Amino acid sequence: MLQRLRLRFVMASMAALLVVLALVMLPVYYLVSNAFSAQIEVILDLLLDNGGDMPGWENVMPEMPFRISMEQRYETRFFSVFIDNNDQVQMVNTRSVFSVNDEGAEQIARKVLGKKRKEGRYEDDDAIYLFKSKRGENGQLIVFVDCTSRFWIIRQAMTYMLSVGLIILLLFFLLMGKLSKRIVKPFVDNTERQKRFITNASHELKTPLAVISANTEMQEIESGKSKWTEATMRQVERLNRLVSELVTLSRLDEKDEVVLSEVDLTGLVKEAAENFEQVMRQQGKEFATEIDEEVKVKAEARSVSELCSIFLDNAAKYCDEGGLVTVMLSARGKGARLVFSNSYAAGENVDYHRFFDRFYREDESHNSKKSGFGIGLSIAQEIAKHLGARLQVMYKAGVISFVVNFR
Repeated sequence: MLQRLRLRFVMASMAALLVVLALVMLPVYYLVSNAFSAQIEVILDLLLDNGGDMPGWENVMPEMPFRISMEQRYETRFFSVFIDNNDQVQMVNTRSVFSVNDEGAEQIARKVLGKKRKEGRYEDDDAIYLFKSKRGENGQLIVFVDCTSRFWIIRQAMTYMLSVGLIILLLFFLLMGKLSKRIVKPFVDNTERQKRFITNASHELKTPLAVISANTEMQEIESGKSKWTEATMRQVERLNRLVSELVTLSRLDEKDEVVLSEVDLTGLVKEAAENFEQVMRQQGKEFATEIDEEVKVKAEARSVSELCSIFLDNAAKYCDEGGLVTVMLSARGKGARLVFSNSYAAGENVDYHRFFDRFYREDESHNSKKSGFGIGLSIAQEIAKHLGARLQVMYKAGVISFVVNFR
């Protein structure tokens, strides 16, 4: 249990740290990328406004949203193409770029125009360009700015950030692995004390219950049965059942692993159904089964039988008078789906998921008139967890169903 709790604590801590790192890194990447793009947007507008060439420093507006230095004219690598209304190239400016000649610039411009995009990003094997176009009376001007180095810097920065993030996660994992034992130990100790208390209290209760039962039986032998002795015996039986369920629950908590092997689920479910069929009939309830043949799963036979008994007993207790109890088993790939259903007319607006809480008894359905303590479904949940199965509860058209999905 300690190892499992430590692992959950470390994984939860790692997940929280991962979210924090993502919330830090992603906005930084987004903001830096947008800042670069916005700066290139300003340069593209300058080129468009100056006929496809970089203006002199004296023509740069001082209120530009991004600071443009006097060297920007020589730093920016760009080219421009002007195509008239007859689809003829009238001007190609490649003076400020080395990797693209006039013919290549014209080809790139026509590719962009063919996609009918006014602005965006163009990539080839060697470079990344941001482009923007402007249509005038005589034709269309398209300008391209080489952003390869800028985007490379952004990608490298993101790579470094991811590397640092992974190192932080690794160091955090090693640190939490060392500290987790000390952190979770008080919770584990408290849980162990609770288990010991339940086990010890259960054993201590058995003796006085046995004495009360024996004395009541002697009283019945000497004076005959009465409603008082019968009530006492019912309560003794009820307390004995509670003690047994508490011990079972405590032992399930202590069990870390169950050895799973291939079991005949069809046979186990049929056997459990046959054991409860007569009980259902005596209570005036209908009972039906739909069990596929030769369904086998990885499980533990004893635990499966106990799981079936819990759900069948629950169905018998809480099924409506004259209602229907159904058991269905079907193969699902390598696993299986086992469903226990019963009529439950008063089931609207009930929080069924709380049925698996220990000692939970819903006000109308799980009331004191029904025998039980709200532990049975908790035991079923623990058994399913050890078997690697998944429990579901659903309600539809006056029928409540508990579903066990074996993997």
